[in-house]
Amino acid sequence: MVKVPLDLNEAFVDRHAETDPLTGAPIADPVLSGMSNAVKLAREQATVLANFEAAALADRTQTPEANLLRIANAAGKTGKRVAVQLDAARTRAKTEIANIQKRTGSPPPPKDSLALAMEAEIRARLANMLPKDRAAAIAKAKAENNETIIAAVLRGPAMLVGMGEAEQNAIKHHYRMRFHAADYARLERLNKAVDAMERPGRLFVSLVRSAEDSPSARLAAINTRAVEEAAAAHAREA
Repeated sequence: MVKVPLDLNEAFVDRHAETDPLTGAPIADPVLSGMSNAVKLAREQATVLANFEAAALADRTQTPEANLLRIANAAGKTGKRVAVQLDAARTRAKTEIANIQKRTGSPPPPKDSLALAMEAEIRARLANMLPKDRAAAIAKAKAENNETIIAAVLRGPAMLVGMGEAEQNAIKHHYRMRFHAADYARLERLNKAVDAMERPGRLFVSLVRSAEDSPSARLAAINTRAVEEAAAAHAREA
């Protein structure tokens, strides 16, 4: 039997929407709304499928096998239709997340060769420092919001500065929070919304598969084919 789980609900995505600090009303974000709408569609179509299953199983004008095949066919069509929307919403969100990360990953590139050479010099100096001295220099740059040094650290491979990727990512995190606060907050919301969308999506897929490919539906399909083949053989002999 198709049962719509409580966790198949767009409310789990909606809770990550930005809200107006004065009114508490959600602030429109088309990317997050797209995920919410896709999960809402999944919930609504799961309910439609559950109702259809109940009606089909109660239909005495058809054989039990025919009813099971009707349910399986409806589940397959519903699953494909909703899966397209879920995948599209998730892809759009992932693309937006990647765009924000790229746009806010480091300060704008240097506009002249002198600034470019200065960045290279800063990286070389940092790489030649002892780890504790380098950490102190970078901590000072972060505390002073020194974009010149931060840019030099972020706009090249971590090894050029003598640090690991984890250290560089921590500086990138600081840069986003300090210089791109609004984008950073939205990035966090979208990441959480994508995570929140995963469970309802899996529940919907599981629900559809249980109706489309249940043991009863498979047996009904086998029996139906056997009857059709027997009828065809009889017709050829007649």
